[in-house]
Amino acid sequence: MPGDLGQRLRELRLQKGLTLQELAAKIGKSESYLSKLEHGKINPSLTSLKKIADALGRPVVHLFEDNLASFQTVLADGQRRRIIVSPHLEYEILSAPNAQVALFKVRLKKGGSSGAQAYIHEGIECGLILSGKVRIVVGDKAYVLTAGQSITFRSEQPHRFENAGDEEAVGIWAVSPPTF
Repeated sequence: MPGDLGQRLRELRLQKGLTLQELAAKIGKSESYLSKLEHGKINPSLTSLKKIADALGRPVVHLFEDNLASFQTVLADGQRRRIIVSPHLEYEILSAPNAQVALFKVRLKKGGSSGAQAYIHEGIECGLILSGKVRIVVGDKAYVLTAGQSITFRSEQPHRFENAGDEEAVGIWAVSPPTF
């Protein structure tokens, strides 16, 4: 799947008519970085992936979708998209593509994080930790959540997260609108 992400990012870049140099300038990375990413040789941080998705004009959770679905879409296991951001971070998109909300499962392996830098986007986020321990920094406050605990916050506040435990952490997350 990491190669799929790189290939998809290349397709979207070309659809937008952007060169590697132009996209690199928009996101503050080198052409070499983008080339390696597109060829599946490296994985982006969540912050970098968000910058790329923004530059390409689509939310991260909809990178693989070209059309928005009707609201009566049922997705069975095996039909849902997975976005592997890194060997430590994976998203499974639980909702059909739509303009109101994105629902996804996050798997964060031991030592994994969303990246060193906080990121921002429009909307509200709500998450529930199913297992493990996750440290979430929102603005200047840090929260350590364990199984059964949830959090809601405005996404315009700088935020990031990391696995704070010794095992994989799993959570269910919603973002409205799906700007992430």
